Amino acid sequence: MIDYILIILNYTQLLIEENYTLALMIYFLFCISFFFLSLPGGLIVTLSSGFFFGFYIGFLINIISITIGSLFFTVLSKYYFINYFNKYLSKYTDKLNKIIKKSSYEYLILIRLIFGIPLIVQNLFISTLEISKLKFIISSIIGFTPYFLIFSYAGDRISNLLEIKYFSIKNFFSIEIILVLIIFAVIIIFRIFANINLNKN
Repeated sequence: MIDYILIILNYTQLLIEENYTLALMIYFLFCISFFFLSLPGGLIVTLSSGFFFGFYIGFLINIISITIGSLFFTVLSKYYFINYFNKYLSKYTDKLNKIIKKSSYEYLILIRLIFGIPLIVQNLFISTLEISKLKFIISSIIGFTPYFLIFSYAGDRISNLLEIKYFSIKNFFSIEIILVLIIFAVIIIFRIFANINLNKN
């Protein structure tokens, strides 16, 4: 799969040289489709956005495309898969919806912040919850932003596509970045527990 993605990226690079605007539009649609299908290789795609279009435009492509793609996936999941999940998990999802109802933004942001959970797992889980599309969009943008700021910036610093293939996230994450992400997550968790205690009282 990674090799196929790199082939697409090579064609994108050639198209950028011929028609920047057309390449931008096609690449944006590719990113939406990629995140909608939750394909492996997300790091390569997010780095490529910064590599092709620079930090600012690359970041916007990443954050908007993953939000739209995830929203489409979640909406379709509610229509086609939710009945199957509820058949076996309804007693758990009902409890979750009651817990999450008062702190839905915080819970959704936290889900997006936990690095390493596959996008398809995140979106399938969220599709079982009773949340509005607006909450989904806002919380997804906030939750994805820290990582996409980092990946878009990293992509902007990469000199060629070959570097993207062998990019190691371990070499880029500094102690400072990790601490900021941890602090952000701790604040969200604190707000969740604070809301739970308020609801009990």
